[in-house]
Amino acid sequence: MGEFEPEDMEGLETVTVALKERFGTWAAENGLEEDPAAPETALRYKWAYLDGHLTRWTCDDLDEIYLELYPAKVIVDEDELDYVLKAARTFIEFLADTGLLDDESDPADVLMEHLTLIDREFRANMADPRRQSFGKYLWSQALAEGVALDDQDAVDALIARFNARPRAERDAALGYSQSQRRPRERFTPPGTPPRAHSAKRRKRRR
Repeated sequence: MGEFEPEDMEGLETVTVALKERFGTWAAENGLEEDPAAPETALRYKWAYLDGHLTRWTCDDLDEIYLELYPAKVIVDEDELDYVLKAARTFIEFLADTGLLDDESDPADVLMEHLTLIDREFRANMADPRRQSFGKYLWSQALAEGVALDDQDAVDALIARFNARPRAERDAALGYSQSQRRPRERFTPPGTPPRAHSAKRRKRRR
């Protein structure tokens, strides 16, 4: 395993923290008001679901994370959708500018252009309830109802209320119809809440 291919969760945490710190320093030096934690979700998904190499990126990786994993797992306010792919482009720019982008990656300009090209599909997928996992639906409902995610009794009650609804109502809530095959639930292990994404508007390079 290389420096950017952690073997376990402890290693992932160490590498992720180091990359975020370097990203934050680079952004400040280049006059960017960028949240150093912006790349964290993509990095964790890259490790958990793809090849585990945190500085090797391809267009296929971007498709898997932003067109599949984000719609399935990540809660993003509609007015913050603009920031998600902008932050991804900035992170790719950082990797290329600092020499951290792995040689087996697609070229940085190709990756950044690809993020622009998938913007419309990303938005459509994020708005499609059929693409969300049950976990994302559950936690979205909890937030909408003001249920504290660390209140296990309240969360259990929310699940019980959902399960008590007729099958047709549950399917409708999840965006399924009687004739549709349910999408694969491969992105949300049982009991794992999605990461809620929150961000303020950031200024690009001055």
